[in-house]
Order: sequence, then structure tokens, then C-alpha cells
Amino acid sequence: MDNMITPIKVQAQSMGKYIQDVWIIALLLVIFQHNTTFSLPFLWIILQIIIAILVQIIFSKTGPNPIIPFIIPTSVLLILFLFHSPFWLFLVGVGISIWRVQVRFLQEQDDQTYESDYFIYYFLVFLAVLFIGFILKLDDFSMTLYGVVISGVVIFVALRLYAVWISTNKQNSAPLFHVVWGFILGLLCIAGVSTGLYLVTPFIRKVLDILLEKVVSIAIIPFLPLLEYLDKLLSKLEIKTPEETERIQSEEPTELEPTELFEGITGSGFPFEIILFALAAIVIILFVRFLLKNKSDTITTKPSVIHYLNKELEDDQEEKQPNSHISIYKVNTSLLREKYKEFEVEASFYAFHRTKSETVREWFLRMKWPVKDEFFQIYEELRYGDVTISSEKAELFLSNLEKIKITFFFEKDV
Repeated sequence: MDNMITPIKVQAQSMGKYIQDVWIIALLLVIFQHNTTFSLPFLWIILQIIIAILVQIIFSKTGPNPIIPFIIPTSVLLILFLFHSPFWLFLVGVGISIWRVQVRFLQEQDDQTYESDYFIYYFLVFLAVLFIGFILKLDDFSMTLYGVVISGVVIFVALRLYAVWISTNKQNSAPLFHVVWGFILGLLCIAGVSTGLYLVTPFIRKVLDILLEKVVSIAIIPFLPLLEYLDKLLSKLEIKTPEETERIQSEEPTELEPTELFEGITGSGFPFEIILFALAAIVIILFVRFLLKNKSDTITTKPSVIHYLNKELEDDQEEKQPNSHISIYKVNTSLLREKYKEFEVEASFYAFHRTKSETVREWFLRMKWPVKDEFFQIYEELRYGDVTISSEKAELFLSNLEKIKITFFFEKDV
């Protein structure tokens, strides 16, 4: 048992994953926002939060039930008809809701403290909806889209923070009240900075436009004689039609001003800047994830075995193990300290509390957990500092913890 799993942690994971799905679908519904008398994306979010709360309450009372996903969404989404929703929208909403409730509440979920690809999918859907909106020339969709995106990011960060707080040892974490106030204070700071940037941005953009205009004006000076020559040449051409033989008088040749050329290039209303910034952000996120996934010499542990992700080290270990019992591999003690902290948390869950005044040796003797002195020597090595120890010591330390769990924790469950 690597992590202590509690009912509230499982509920937080299911609820969080379901809310993430709801917000991605709300982005797509921005395209159909005028199909109801109230803005459809926000109406969808409100109804889905009601569905999630009802499913959570019922499942906490009755346990998982495959009938509930068909009853609750169908009943709650009938409210759509009060806002003049078309029948096809009701059917699609019910189908999606039933599907996601079954996937999120009736199946085991990944811990929300782990990294996921949610944000990448979220911004890809945002860019797709933004592009479709401009292509179809939808009316007043930008503010609704940005509102859904910003609220989705806030909700995701709040759920992630709550999931991390649940998974943290309460003796070493701040109270939930402080976490909530810290989160609200952070939102207020971000809102204040964003408002300031919004007020200052027009002035900064105007200055940048003037500077860019001057740069283009200077850069185009060497080409002005050529442009003037082409302009005069084109003005002397005669344009004739079968019905007319008279020469069409052209206007007097005018010089091509660099500022007019620049304004013609930059006068488009298409949001190139937003799309470019969003694409750059996605590229950076993908690059960072690629670096994190391809770190060398990374190890993951289970209670009784250490897996080396570096294939060359693993093969080399198999070759040298028959000839020698001395390991050349080292394990970072920070990893073992985390495993020991998880052991203490799990022990407190089974009422094997360690008092603040007693040492680890005294605690183990009081609990009558049979371990050798070498176990405590290893504990002293990994207690302080980011150092390394041999893999044999690491395996011995983890195996002793696992034996205690099997012998005392599991038997107490029975």
C-alpha cells in the first residue's frame, strides 16, 4: 500500500476529474451559446455541478450503483427545457453526462496530485473554438469563451490544491482555512495585476505601433525609387474596352507612403497575436513535459523492490549480481524519507501513533515491531541531507517497513 486511500480522497479525485470534463465540453458549447435563453456554457456548468453533487451524495450513502448515472443526469438536464433548449441538445447533454459519470464515479481514477495532459487538451479546444468562432463570424462569443476559460483554470487549480492538501500529512500541512484564504488572496493579486496590465496595455501597444511604423518607414526608404518608378509606369498604361476607344485618364501619380503601406498590412481584425501566444505556450508546455519525462537515471520504488528506469544500469546489475553482493548503485535518501513519512501516516491511520517526544527506536520498541539495529542505522543515514546510500540498504529498509505493514496493519484490518 504505497499511499493511504481514504473515502474523501477518492471522492475528491472523482469530483475533480468530472469537473474537468465538464469545463472542456463547456468550451465547445460556446459555439451554440444562443440556443438557450441563458448563456448555454454557464447553464451547462451549473447543471453539471448539481449533477456531480447529487451523484456524490447518493454514492456516499448507497455505494456505487450503475443505475444512478442514468437517473440523475436525465432528471437534472430537464431544466434545459425551461430555457428553451432544443431537443437534440438535451439528448446530447444526457448522453455525455451518463458517459462521464460512469467513467469518473464508477471507475478508479488517477491521483490528481500527478501531472496530466488536461491543460494541453484544454487549450487546444480553446484555440479550436476561437478559430471556428472567427471563421463562422459568430456574434459576441469572445467574452463568453474567455469567461469559461478563466473560470476553468481557477477551478482546476482549486481542485488540484485541495487534492494535494488531502494527500498531505495533516501534522505538516496548513489548515484548510489558511489554504483557502491563501488561494483567494492569490486570485485577488492576479486579478489586480491583470487589471493594471489591461489599463496600461493600450498605451504600451500604441507606443510599440509607432516604433514599428518608424522602423518600417526607415526600412522601406531604399525601395522608394523603385516603387515610384513602378507607380508611374502603371499610370501610363491604357485600359481599353471593346465599346470604348478613348484612353482612360489615370489619376496623377502619387507617391506610396510607407505609413499607408504599414496600415494596410496591420489593419486586419483577426486575432493573430492571441493565437500565436497560445501556440507558443503549448509548445513550451510540451517541451517542459518532454524534458521531465526523459530525465536520466530516474528511479521509482515499490515497498519491496527498486526499479531502475535506466535500462543500461538494469542490465549491468543483472550481469554483476551473481559474482558479487556489493552493489555499485546508489539510491537518493530523499526518496526513502518520503516512504518513511508515508509509513508514519499510515501507522497513525491504524492508531499506531508516534508521540512527539519519542525517537523512532523508542516508538518501534513500544509497538514491539521486530527490526534489527541495522534498520535504525540506515534511518540515521537517510534522516538528514540529500545524500545517497547503497541499493542493498534501501531494499532492507523498505522490506522492513513492508513486513510491519503486512504483519500488524493488515492483521488489524482483519
